[in-house]
Amino acid sequence: MMDPNAPAPQPPQTPYIPPAPPPVKKGGMGAGLVLALGCFGFLALGFAGIVVLAAIGSDGSSGGSVEDKSVLRMKLTGGTPEYVRSTGLDELFGGSPVTVRQHVFNLEKAAADKRIKGVLLELGPMEGTGWAKVEELRDALVTFKKSGKFVVAFSEYLSEREYALALAADVIVMPKDSWFEFNGLATDISHYPGLLEKLGIEVQYFRYGKYKSVSGEQTGRTAFTEPVKEMIRQNMDVTFTHFVDAVASYRKLDAVKVKALVEEGRTKSDWAAENKLIDQLGYQDEVETLLRTKLGVEEKEKIHFVPAARYRNVTPSEAGLDEGKNTIALIYSVGLIVSGKGSDDPFGGDSNQGSDPLIKSLRKAVEDDDVKAIILRVDSPGGAGLGCDYVRREVARARAKKPVIVSMSDVAASGGYWVSMDASAIVAQPTTATGSIGIYTVIPNLGGLYEKMGLNNETFKVGEHADALIAARKFTEAEAKQWDTDLFASYNRFVSLAADGRKMDNDKMQELAQGRTWLGSQAKENGLVDALGGFPAAIAIAREKANIPASETVGLKLFDRKKTFLEEILNRDAEEEEAPELAVSLLGKTVEASGLRPLFKKVPGLSGLSREVVKGQETLFPMMEYQVDYR
Repeated sequence: MMDPNAPAPQPPQTPYIPPAPPPVKKGGMGAGLVLALGCFGFLALGFAGIVVLAAIGSDGSSGGSVEDKSVLRMKLTGGTPEYVRSTGLDELFGGSPVTVRQHVFNLEKAAADKRIKGVLLELGPMEGTGWAKVEELRDALVTFKKSGKFVVAFSEYLSEREYALALAADVIVMPKDSWFEFNGLATDISHYPGLLEKLGIEVQYFRYGKYKSVSGEQTGRTAFTEPVKEMIRQNMDVTFTHFVDAVASYRKLDAVKVKALVEEGRTKSDWAAENKLIDQLGYQDEVETLLRTKLGVEEKEKIHFVPAARYRNVTPSEAGLDEGKNTIALIYSVGLIVSGKGSDDPFGGDSNQGSDPLIKSLRKAVEDDDVKAIILRVDSPGGAGLGCDYVRREVARARAKKPVIVSMSDVAASGGYWVSMDASAIVAQPTTATGSIGIYTVIPNLGGLYEKMGLNNETFKVGEHADALIAARKFTEAEAKQWDTDLFASYNRFVSLAADGRKMDNDKMQELAQGRTWLGSQAKENGLVDALGGFPAAIAIAREKANIPASETVGLKLFDRKKTFLEEILNRDAEEEEAPELAVSLLGKTVEASGLRPLFKKVPGLSGLSREVVKGQETLFPMMEYQVDYR
């Protein structure tokens, strides 16, 4: 059995360039996995007047019905999505969650809208929202306040992440004796080889370079190697420094004092108020009293709140903004990037972002004469090499005709960096996880599992190595050596392409690569990104590179196709010729009913691997990287 804690193999002297992969098999349940599903039922929807309801907001009003002296209400809890593809189901069931861009644009409109006097920011636990998204939203709130309007934050629960966002408010209010966690950052990361061994699954782990990677070593090793521990610690230190500096700046406290408060390890709002970390202890009705004072309205007068989900339907002209004279295309790359059309993840993990729709959107934006520049918004932890390279090449082709600016969200690492590195410019937030120019694979040997389950698995083959990748046995020594040789060649190609895209010496890029995940502020210092910021910074660079005069307005145009109601129900695209992948959809429903969805979300790569196995496709995810969640 291969030792999962053995040192990484040394690179061969003459890298072997692998031939093109064989055609991907389609159809079938794959890998001997049999699903026994029964008692299927179908829910018939027969709501009268549903079409009428779809034409109005969930509260019965149109987007433009905003009263004078209104307050924009931003409720943020859980994960704030980067992008949600609009579907016919949205219109039936009350709309999709408000995305990061919609929140940012809401604040741009609200700053100009004479009917909006301020913002009420209501915060709950924001698990699933990364630090870079927090920075994006905080920057937007700060910009909003430059209009002279107020921001009031209210929360019953603030940890460091939520507090980092609340810092933008003029006043922070919490109920007495509520939760205020101010004790530093921590993370716990599980390793799975021990569990897999108990199941009879042997892990064969390969990787380049020395920092690659958190998710790979979770699956491939029983403990982190020292370089990966060093990377996690340093990135945690950088994140913590950004947090302390923000608290010191916004609350007008000395950074040394802030660190001393952290070391007290306290968790109560009363303590936070005593130490001037928040402004007021109060309840919801007292917040409304505060808002009435700021609005200048009578005590008994009703406050007109406008939910963010409804205000996103307000047009720029309704808010008092000029319509964009120049068009900048907006294209999203969210989730694991793979070759083909991609798919939503029925297992509840990361959805696949197919290269085909990304390429189609890029080409449409290039062909559109009204489009002056393109912003590619990336929130991706990695993907499969071929799909990433398809998108990278299309970005390079588009850049030859129009500026392509990459705007990075929480994570644009590994495959997420691969699709970004040929852009005209790259913008990231200080805490964006990026880089991770490296590669790894985890090859399971399921032979022991078959034996434990009492499965008599018989293999038939023509060709000595035909069964090397069907997971029924471990690699031979020669096969492992050849696999490692091929992997090293792929790693060197990644580094070379990154050096070309960033116009950097290859030796210098080799030093910065090594599979290391850098935070945005570090990446800026090292030349892996060009500027720090969010959407506004990306738009400013796009305007400059497209030679759009400062006096002329710009507007973003989303390049994506909305699915119809029928397409959503059938889980297919009208442009596809293939039948819906029923097996994948049904397995997703089974996972939902079984209660196993949290497991698929927690184990890196498990959902993607399971999905591809069920589809009968041998798809590898050699560059997948996951941002460590500091909390």
